[in-house]
Amino acid sequence: MRRCLTSLAVLGILLTTTVIWACSVPVFRYALERWPADKYSAVVFHRGDLTPDQQKLISHFDQEGAIIQKSANVELKLVDLDAEPAPVDLELWKAQKSETLPLLVMRTPLPAPVPAGFWSGELTEENITRLMDSPLRQNIAKQLVNGQTAVWVFLESGDAEKDKAARELLEKELKRMEKVLKLPEIEQADIEQGLVSVSPDSLKLKFSVVTCSRDDSAEQYLTQMLLATESDLKDFDSEPMALPVFGRGRALYALIGKGINPGTIEQACRDLTGPCTCQVKDQNPGTDLLMSVPWEKLVSPATQDEKELPPLTGLTSFSNSESGKNDPASMAQLLNEQANPGNSDSENSTAKDASENDTVTETVSTEPSEGTSLTEEKSGSPPLQFKTDFAFITFAAFVILIVMAASFFLLILKR
Repeated sequence: MRRCLTSLAVLGILLTTTVIWACSVPVFRYALERWPADKYSAVVFHRGDLTPDQQKLISHFDQEGAIIQKSANVELKLVDLDAEPAPVDLELWKAQKSETLPLLVMRTPLPAPVPAGFWSGELTEENITRLMDSPLRQNIAKQLVNGQTAVWVFLESGDAEKDKAARELLEKELKRMEKVLKLPEIEQADIEQGLVSVSPDSLKLKFSVVTCSRDDSAEQYLTQMLLATESDLKDFDSEPMALPVFGRGRALYALIGKGINPGTIEQACRDLTGPCTCQVKDQNPGTDLLMSVPWEKLVSPATQDEKELPPLTGLTSFSNSESGKNDPASMAQLLNEQANPGNSDSENSTAKDASENDTVTETVSTEPSEGTSLTEEKSGSPPLQFKTDFAFITFAAFVILIVMAASFFLLILKR
């Protein structure tokens, strides 16, 4: 009897875990709203004190520095080789086989697929800038922010014939997937719990392909980053690769050479568009790319509206005094003004006219803010307290159901 009770208890725990950690929101949308990008590690090896110029470069990683202001998912670690560094840091230094100092080593988020880092080189402003961002990464981010299901990065092999055949097959299959696949029906309970901030009807099922050449100097760092998402990708330098990128710049996995076929493409698309079976990010496949994108400010319910990212510039051009950047409600207008400065006057005039006509346009952030409960009540959505009570009642009902099942089972055994 104890064995039976133990089995029931284990079953109850597993079922409860499934209820808590699974949801009906598509993976790609849940990832965009709920999974912050993992941080890359920028390790700077040096000996003794840094020079003023080197300190200035390091300051870009400070809380008020340009890199943090650009919302790049990276953190700095300084290692003084003259100060008895930790064994793990010393091992990383030896793996570089370089005498350059200061030496900047970039590592993917832990657990790093490439323990020795995917890139190392001299600590210069040019290297830092190009590591943090690139035109192709901005293009990918823009499409994801605007509601694209996934952006497939096609990494060319250099063999024109092989690349053409693989890309044409990829594009053909993605168009087929857009017609064949259906997004899961999002449950009302998940909407009430705030697991998705947009109307289910507004979600897109659309894939696109961007090409990355291994010879493109502007995307040199992105290429090395893509090859570092798995430990053995560098061994396939003569094969084309296709990597679906979703959420906040997360590369799912690479399809290589003949692996770019209808079956594997369909499986990847289904993985991205199916319901989120586990809300715990670390238990899902994929590696985040290093990107300079203010995801929290850009992800909003207006998925059908085109959003512009800030222009791609160097580190020194960023101002720390622009407090308006921290206001999610004004982010869309700010980005549009940055992209089209000549239209700011006309936009202000339009906004004024709209105000006079009592027309209000809102940009809703995925993060809760003060005053949202009142707005939700007016729009027909349940208040926060109701959501909490509903979740508690659901959980309690489930526990009661398990207890009743166990009692019924015991009665049967007694008979």
